[in-house]
Amino acid sequence: MPIIRKEEQLPLRSIVMVIYGQAGVGKTSLANTAKNPILIDCDKGSDRAVNRTDTLVASTWDDILKDESELANYKTVVIDTAKAVLDDFLSIWAVKQDYRLKTNKLRMFGEIGEQFKSFVNRCRSLDIDIIIISHVKEEKDGDIIKLSPDVTGQSKDLIIRIADQIGYISMVNNQRVISFDPTDNRVGKNTAKIEDVVIPDSTSPEFDNFMDSFSQRVKDAIQRLTKDQQEAIAVARDIQAKIEAVKNAKEMNSLLGEVNKLPISQQKAIKNNMIEKGKTIGVTINKLTKVFEDATDKGNPA
Repeated sequence: MPIIRKEEQLPLRSIVMVIYGQAGVGKTSLANTAKNPILIDCDKGSDRAVNRTDTLVASTWDDILKDESELANYKTVVIDTAKAVLDDFLSIWAVKQDYRLKTNKLRMFGEIGEQFKSFVNRCRSLDIDIIIISHVKEEKDGDIIKLSPDVTGQSKDLIIRIADQIGYISMVNNQRVISFDPTDNRVGKNTAKIEDVVIPDSTSPEFDNFMDSFSQRVKDAIQRLTKDQQEAIAVARDIQAKIEAVKNAKEMNSLLGEVNKLPISQQKAIKNNMIEKGKTIGVTINKLTKVFEDATDKGNPA
């Protein structure tokens, strides 16, 4: 595998997306609008979708493994649902491989995770996107009812970890909306920093390839994010080098303007370095005005 230099833009790659919501909100129908999809139907619900696609009807994990070679003919694998695959199919499969796992839940979840990650990685090596569908589960977290994908404990942690985007589908003003930002009462993941999106009605032409265009949007956003991050890191390094050459408050405040343009996550560490540098040249920061002052010029910020 070639080394990607830090100044090089990362290539486009396949993505893993989780979508979850109440029954009947149209999760499967939405996923079927992805690019050249195949639906792995583990819940026997493919006939309820408004737009059927090629379907692998599975009753066990072995059914999926048996026909896995066929997946290379598609660009998107839709898994319906996460709970059926992880909590049911793979738990039974793991015990069949090693009966001792039946009484060792920790090891069993480990085996489930490794097998599922291996499947996901094989799909991604073929440049296949993965959409994992899940029902919603309500869990009490103190005084808050939190919504999350309906998968058991460690299996839920697994899909949250490997997913690029996790979206919750809900009805807002009689429109279906998919939301990715996590909130106090909802699990989400928004690597691509995408705002809430209204899903077109299933009868409209825009719905036919909605997930295809949306997945591409996620890929482009992720690639753009890595480029922006690289540029921000380069700017931060340049500022760090300039800090070493600063001689007075005026020069420090000039740098402060550049620092304030950086992402918030980078500003704190650099400002701390500026304060430490100031101590060595007799420059302090005014806690009220938030600008640097020479020790010999208190009250008159540079």
